[in-house]
Amino acid sequence: MENTNIKEKLKEMFQMQRTLNEAILNEFGKNSIVEGKLQLAIIDELGELTHELKGDWCWWKKTQPPVDRQRVLEELVDVWHFVMTWEMLINKMEIDLIIRVYGFYIFQFGTGIIDRFDIPIGNIVKEYEKLPHLLDLTELLGFSFDEIYQEYINKNKINYERLKNGY
Repeated sequence: MENTNIKEKLKEMFQMQRTLNEAILNEFGKNSIVEGKLQLAIIDELGELTHELKGDWCWWKKTQPPVDRQRVLEELVDVWHFVMTWEMLINKMEIDLIIRVYGFYIFQFGTGIIDRFDIPIGNIVKEYEKLPHLLDLTELLGFSFDEIYQEYINKNKINYERLKNGY
């Protein structure tokens, strides 16, 4: 996929996430998202992701089911929701600035990263700039940006349904 195509889709995802965040804050009568709570949400979603990956790394359990790629994608997209929120709210960057600041990382997405997936997971937790590490994790897990984009669109619809139904 071309770098500009990723940038366009990523920009759209950030815009959708900003709108979703506003809807959630309005629904719950909040003015802002607290940094510590957002960090815990990221950690929680990374935990759900690693649980879905357990078939690849859980060497001590014979009954561990194999990894379900679709479930991994769903959990990874949940991480995307909160990391995008982090970049906008905690790093206080406008969407166009996020795309420019992380342009190098967006450009290198899909060029072949060699690492263990535990490293970007740890970096997402501990680093203040989280998006580059999420891009690395996404690539390490073998997902294209098109897959992330499509699943994000699907999950965005689900999130609005949940808001409507009092989730």
